[in-house]
Amino acid sequence: MRAMLKRWFPEVTTQWSSLSGYQRFERLVSLVLTTAIGGVVLVALYYLIDHVIHLLFVQTRDPFDYRVFQAVFDMILTVLIAMEFNNSIVRTMNHDGGFIQVEIVVLIAIMALVRKFMVMDLDSIDPWKILALAAGVLSLGICYWLVRQGNRHGPQR
Repeated sequence: MRAMLKRWFPEVTTQWSSLSGYQRFERLVSLVLTTAIGGVVLVALYYLIDHVIHLLFVQTRDPFDYRVFQAVFDMILTVLIAMEFNNSIVRTMNHDGGFIQVEIVVLIAIMALVRKFMVMDLDSIDPWKILALAAGVLSLGICYWLVRQGNRHGPQR
């Protein structure tokens, strides 16, 4: 079992003996999360491929209809967001700088809101909802900029 972990997940087992108890706990939680999100990505990818094949070869709908593109892009972006979240967990296992970096979480949130903008039906959406989403993206952009500036200057003591 340990050899299999070492081969498949070197991020978890690297320097295991020199880690504190909490750092070991973090790595084990990261492994469980990575495995769970990886499963979600595989299932979502399966449904994406199935849906695209169904749209292009089974249904007689026009594949260039904007609603078809919206549905496909929605699924693609969902898979990409999940993969980026999973990648951020794996990256934190390779570094000693805490569990999840705020900068990465803010970027993933921005991606999720941009995904929402890309798939919304502009004919039936409430303008206040568009304004609220735009305010959310702007707020997250400012938050990202502030966090990025703080990370460039290093921790203040």
